[in-house]
Amino acid sequence: MHQGEYLKKAIKSSGLTVEEVAKSISTSRPNMYLLFKKEQLDEYYVDKIRQIGIDLDNLKTQNGLVKDQSIVRRNENEVHIPFYEANVTAGDVNNFGDQVKNASYFLTIPHFRDCHIAVRVNGHSMYPKYCNGDIVVCKKISDHAHIPYGEPHIVVLADYSVLKYVHPHVENKKMFVLKSANEQYEPMEVKRQDVLGIYLVKGKLELA
Repeated sequence: MHQGEYLKKAIKSSGLTVEEVAKSISTSRPNMYLLFKKEQLDEYYVDKIRQIGIDLDNLKTQNGLVKDQSIVRRNENEVHIPFYEANVTAGDVNNFGDQVKNASYFLTIPHFRDCHIAVRVNGHSMYPKYCNGDIVVCKKISDHAHIPYGEPHIVVLADYSVLKYVHPHVENKKMFVLKSANEQYEPMEVKRQDVLGIYLVKGKLELA
C-alpha cells in the first residue's frame, strides 16, 4: 500500500467525506483523488491533513516516504503558505492555488494562518499600494457571492491574473469592475462567469 492509498483509507476511517477533507484543506475534490494515486505525498498536504485531525502516524511505514521531519523542526501550529514564483498582472499565472506541486517554496508567516497562497506583484498598476516585486499573501474566496468589495484581490482568469480592487458593476450584476490604485490605469470589466478564482490580499512583504 503506497501513501496515497493509505491516505484514502485514513480518510474513510475518520468518518469524513473526501469533499469535507478537500474543503478543510482548501483544495478540490478531484485533486484529492489525484493524491490517492500518488506513491509519495507532498509534505504540505500531509501537514494540512494532520491539522484537521486525521491520523497519519503510520504514513512513513508505507512504500513512499515523506521528507524526514528531523531535517526541519516545525511547530505543530505553523501554517506553510505556498509561494508561486509567478508575476501577478504579467499574464503568466494560470489556475494556481490547488497546484501546490508548482510552488517554488513555502512561507511560514505569523498572523497569516488563514491564507492560502503568496505571489509576486509585477507592474505598477497598483502603485503606491503595491510595488513591483512585492509579495502579496492571500486568502482564497470560495463564495464569489460574498466578496468584500473595495478590497484588493487577485482575480484569476483563463489566460492571466491581475491584482486589482474588486467592485460590483453598477448596471450589470453579471460583471465585476476591477480598479487600479494607480489612476493612470483604466478600470476593467470582467464577467463573473469568466473568473476562475478570487484571492483576498491580507498583507504584503516588501522588497528591502
